[in-house]
This record gives sequence, structure tokens and C-alpha cells, in this order.
Amino acid sequence: MDGRNLEKAMEIFSALLVGEEISISSGKNAPLYEAYNQNAGVADIVDRMLKQLNLKLYEYNYSLYLTAGAQNRAFGYSNDELKRMLGLRLNRELYLCYFIICTIMQYFYSDSATSTFAEYVRPEEIVTAVGLSLSNLISELSLVTGDELEESSFRTLAMTWDELPVATSDEGGLRAGRGSRSGFVKLTFNFLTGQGLFAENGEKYYPTNRFHGMVKCYFEEERARLYEIMQRSRERETGGCYAAHQPDSGK
Repeated sequence: MDGRNLEKAMEIFSALLVGEEISISSGKNAPLYEAYNQNAGVADIVDRMLKQLNLKLYEYNYSLYLTAGAQNRAFGYSNDELKRMLGLRLNRELYLCYFIICTIMQYFYSDSATSTFAEYVRPEEIVTAVGLSLSNLISELSLVTGDELEESSFRTLAMTWDELPVATSDEGGLRAGRGSRSGFVKLTFNFLTGQGLFAENGEKYYPTNRFHGMVKCYFEEERARLYEIMQRSRERETGGCYAAHQPDSGK
């Protein structure tokens, strides 16, 4: 093994682990991006190290991103850890946040290859989208799941959502919390923003390159059963095609 390649691979690996940006325009780390893309020996060492630790590397818009593989206990989050981070108590509350995340993804992508070209999204638009998605899914559960346990889980999600008031607010706008539909959406956006997947400005949430890379380069490979069922429901609703939803820039 070439010592220079190993040293460069370790630089890339270390930068990724601590969350540094590695891209063609990232200043001091631009050479690391070039080394990974132009030196097969370096790329091979990095990929082997990541594989051993069950980590996934993906590239989008001339940038490298790192995420934990499925069931990664060392670098991923357990359900209990996610509940603590989000301020939740119950598993069904966490699963509702999962559903909201999938709804957000569907807002920007009909699938991993097809963007809706939406520039940003407002929380209230996701509140509406979650309600419609749950309503449509519940009306055809037996057709999109065929599994009694899954059907029961989705009914619990829908009941949890329906029992919540639409919004709670204060002088600063929408308030994150478990007490309303908008609160759950805000909680979810706060988490996604903390993970570098969205940037917020004036109650508008703009997807980052990391978000687009996750959807286009990673999520299609790792997507969970929840997303699969939601996609199947939407395809039935639209007859196999999806009309892109554009936010009203005049709001």
C-alpha cells in the first residue's frame, strides 16, 4: 500500500468524521476532494475504511458527504437517542416525525431522480401535505400494505395526527413542540436544520446540497418501508404520475 495514498486517505476520512466540508470549492479541503476523485488508490482506501465502519459516502454537486449505514450503532442514532434529541416521549411520536420527514422529501422529489424544482417550503404547507397524505393512505391501506400490523401502525399515526390541534404560536411565530401539528412539523424541521439538511430564513426552509445528495444518491438505496408505502399510495392517487407542487412565491 502506497504510504502517500494512505496518508491522504486518512486526511479525507478524518475530515469527513468531524463534519468538515470536502468539496471542489471548500478552500483548504479542495485538494482532498480532488484526491478522492482523481486518485483511485486513495478512493479505494477511503471506501474500504468506510465499509468496515458501516458508513456511506456519497457525492453531490462536487461535494462529498458522509452518513451512517443502516443499523450503525456507533455513528447512527437509536430511536431512544432521536426521541431525546427531538424532545419526544413515545415511539408513535417519533414515527410521526419519520412520516413528516418522508412527506418533506416527497414535496421536493417525486422520486430520487425527479425534482419538483421547489425552492423552499413553509411549515404550514407540510402540515397540509401530511394531513392529505395520511388521509389518502388510510383510505386504501389494504391495497398498499396488505399487512395487518402495518395497517394498525398507520392508523395509530393518523389518530395521533388527528387528535392534535392545527397550530400553537407565540409572538415569534410557529412554536416547536408536541402540542400541535405545526409543532411537530417545526420540531422536525429544527432537527433537519441541525443535521445540515435545511437552512431556515423567515419561516421558509431551503434544502441544502446535503439534502439533495441524500435523496438522489443515498436514500433511494437505503429507503425504509415507510417511504415505500407512502410512494405506493401517492402513485395510486396520481395514476402513476406526480404533478410538481410549486410554493407560492407571493406569500
